[in-house]
Amino acid sequence: MRISTAWAQQLSVNAMGKQQTELAKVQQQLSSGRKVSTPAEDPAAAVRVLDLEGTITKTEQYQSNIATVRGRLNLEESALETSNNILFRAKELTIQGMNASLNNSDRLSIKFEVDQLIEQLAGVANTKNANGEFIFSGDLSTVPAFAKHPTTGEYVYQGGTQQRALQIGSSRQVADSDLGFNVFENITSSSPAADQAVDQNGDPTKIRSIFNTLKALSEGLSDTFTATPGAITGDRFLRYGLTYPAAPPTTFDLTADGGAPIPIDLSGQVITGVEDLATEINNQLAAAAAPVPATMQARSNGNRIEFFSVATGPTSSITISESTPASGTFLTDAGFSGSSNNLTKTGVDAQVFQDQLGNVLTDLDAALDSFLQTRTSVGARMNALDNQESQNEKFVLDTKTTLSETQDLDYVDAISKFQLQSIALQAGQQAFAQVNKLSLFNYL
Repeated sequence: MRISTAWAQQLSVNAMGKQQTELAKVQQQLSSGRKVSTPAEDPAAAVRVLDLEGTITKTEQYQSNIATVRGRLNLEESALETSNNILFRAKELTIQGMNASLNNSDRLSIKFEVDQLIEQLAGVANTKNANGEFIFSGDLSTVPAFAKHPTTGEYVYQGGTQQRALQIGSSRQVADSDLGFNVFENITSSSPAADQAVDQNGDPTKIRSIFNTLKALSEGLSDTFTATPGAITGDRFLRYGLTYPAAPPTTFDLTADGGAPIPIDLSGQVITGVEDLATEINNQLAAAAAPVPATMQARSNGNRIEFFSVATGPTSSITISESTPASGTFLTDAGFSGSSNNLTKTGVDAQVFQDQLGNVLTDLDAALDSFLQTRTSVGARMNALDNQESQNEKFVLDTKTTLSETQDLDYVDAISKFQLQSIALQAGQQAFAQVNKLSLFNYL
């Protein structure tokens, strides 16, 4: 076969071009430190690299979440420790105030300190984190957890109903705080003035806010005992209101002090919030009671609705019940259990001094136990964060190792290839020079 001079030269040029391409590829690998410079070189490896990098990024975000949750739980632990110290001081003052040798002036001076403890505890309950969020307000972190009721002067919970949680692993979340309602308000009580409630087992119980307990201590020390009205509070979150169709009807009955039931009709109502609900019910009560003065009223208690008798003392009572026949779901929606049985709360007469402070002392112990349980929960979550953080660190290390094996260059192998390609290119160039000399014209 005859090969022309031009074709022989082209073959040499093609060979040198191929060697230069291979050499340039190795040079790119050496400069970048990567086996694959473009996805086209190895599509499977490129996809695996992207997947591994995404996994590492996600796990590093989990680590960042762990640091965030740890900071918030540390802040909560500090707040709980401060609250604990406040209650210990309140116990000391309660025991001191029960001393029969003290006169009214002595007890009044103790009351002033108790009032300061209440304000201090309210400040702790409304603790903010570095982002300005209220740590005990749950999913309503921009709303103060507790605020003083303008009518009763009591601190009521107005935060959210759901704990906030952050993802710390692919299938694991940890709550970054506790609800202020559970920490400061939902505390078992032995006081006759406590609210009726249902425990986790569905059994009836009584609860009293720690703020109300300290308020009772303050009133006892100042000898301002007052009879309390019958009042009943729902336990459902009504911040975002209620909406009822015109049909079927939604009605229920309210009864005060053993009088005749007054029907309340919410059919076709679009209620925007708890204040709107209280206004609507009060309007219907006023209309039903006219011209006789109303014997009961509705008001907001944080994000919950509360009904109370105008009268006070043990003869005062308030009853909420389903209409006959039963109609609508208001009792369930507002947190009055939805039972067809009447839900009644009677008032409490003014207690004698020793009974008042005795109940306070018992409730303070219950509050301290509640704080201890919450701190135990915080500690368990902190431990969970430490364990998950260690797992995440090992997972990131293992994943980075796999990623390195997939994309990182073996420099020993690459340098050997570079030297081999350099020699091959030099050989091709020398061969090209020799081929160019193969001409008889050089000898004419």
